[in-house]
Amino acid sequence: MKLLNKILDVCTLGLAGIGGLALGFLLLAICYSTFSRVVFNQPLSFLMEYATYTLIYIAFLSGPWILQQRKHISVDIVLEAIHPYKRKVMTTVTDFMGAVICAIVCYFGALVAIGNLQRNVLVMDTMGTPQWVLVAAVPVGMFFMALQFLRHFCLDLQEIKAMKGGTS
Repeated sequence: MKLLNKILDVCTLGLAGIGGLALGFLLLAICYSTFSRVVFNQPLSFLMEYATYTLIYIAFLSGPWILQQRKHISVDIVLEAIHPYKRKVMTTVTDFMGAVICAIVCYFGALVAIGNLQRNVLVMDTMGTPQWVLVAAVPVGMFFMALQFLRHFCLDLQEIKAMKGGTS
């Protein structure tokens, strides 16, 4: 189990790194596009299109790392108002539901990406970008988010058992 956790950690960190690189590309592309528009009076529309596409990669590839750190959005006002045991039970249920939802989105996202690849669907942009390139980030990100939710689910179950046993 420790080996699987280590592999998941490395993959998650790698995806976050790719998301960080995409964010850096986004920053540079927008700056250069603005610069070329002002200085050379030649806007580079394809750069803005690709900068827009990187938002997909930033969201879906960085999401598993944010989830791993438990830095995602949660309704703290509700959780803080209830007993710690009930809070842990709610968190566990949420982790399970998150894993199921992410697995479903991963499955259907993979079907869409594979279908786009097989049919050679292109985005109607200036570069004719293959649509599967954009959609592929969805199943990859959702797969690793589902694994992170499952990891949290297992850890939360262990904590619930410890709380029930009176050790907390």
